[in-house]
Amino acid sequence: MSFSKRCKKEILKKEPDYKELDMELLAYLYFQGSIRIVKNSYQILFKASENIEARYIYKIIREKYKYSPAMEIQNKRKFSKDRSFVVLVEDAGVSDKILKLADNFNLYETDKFYENLKSREQKKIILKLAFLLKGSINDPYRGYNLEINLQEKEEALLIGKIMEDFSINPKLNLRNDLYCVYIKDSDKISDFLAIIGATKSLFDLENVRAMKSIRNDINRQTNFDKANIDRTVKASLRQVDAINKLKEKNILDNLPEDLQKIAEIRLAYPYISLEELGKMIVPALSKAKVNYRLQKLIKLAESEEE
Repeated sequence: MSFSKRCKKEILKKEPDYKELDMELLAYLYFQGSIRIVKNSYQILFKASENIEARYIYKIIREKYKYSPAMEIQNKRKFSKDRSFVVLVEDAGVSDKILKLADNFNLYETDKFYENLKSREQKKIILKLAFLLKGSINDPYRGYNLEINLQEKEEALLIGKIMEDFSINPKLNLRNDLYCVYIKDSDKISDFLAIIGATKSLFDLENVRAMKSIRNDINRQTNFDKANIDRTVKASLRQVDAINKLKEKNILDNLPEDLQKIAEIRLAYPYISLEELGKMIVPALSKAKVNYRLQKLIKLAESEEE
């Protein structure tokens, strides 16, 4: 099961917000509902791609209207095992109540509908249902991306506006005749998952982020250490080369004792650090003093070449 499906399943296993059943119902109707006329009366259809989605809207309708809607199962393609579901409100009285509720909230006039959202909880429900019915999220191991694909630009603008109310600033793009509202910032994706109540998925995402951060830190430290080693080796080889040149020209034996001593130890231990080299001298020398003496040997060797 994909990360996206696990995330949706986690949310759908929870109970609807019974204090906001009106908004749960309207949000589902807004994104995945339709109306049909049969014998001069209205019927409301709620489409679902998964059985768990169908059970979710079924539960909302039954709880609010004490009415059990019909459930239809359809094959998405002929001879295919893939199925879709329709929760059907056939009762004209219940259908009329749902349509009246939609009218009261100006459901299909986006600007007015937004103005009628009186609480953050109602806005959270809109985002939750938008993600459940029209959204997806990447497996965080493969990258960070959460998107909601909508047919109407007004729907996309509504979702974008509500996200901005929660300090999430999504991008909007037209892709394959769908308006895509998407987030790529991992911090904002975490915020979105918290808003819609996907707590376990949020923890899974944060664990992956932490692992990636640790891995990146290790890689940076490894690269840093490697660069330091490379610099140390190059500097050491340059020092050894200079000392050998002074030795070949019989200059080394005529130098002061402190320079002879540092040269002798460097030839014996060509790859140790300046700090370690300084500790091998009695009395011990600081890193700066060791470097100063080795640089002096290099300059002497270079002057002999001129």
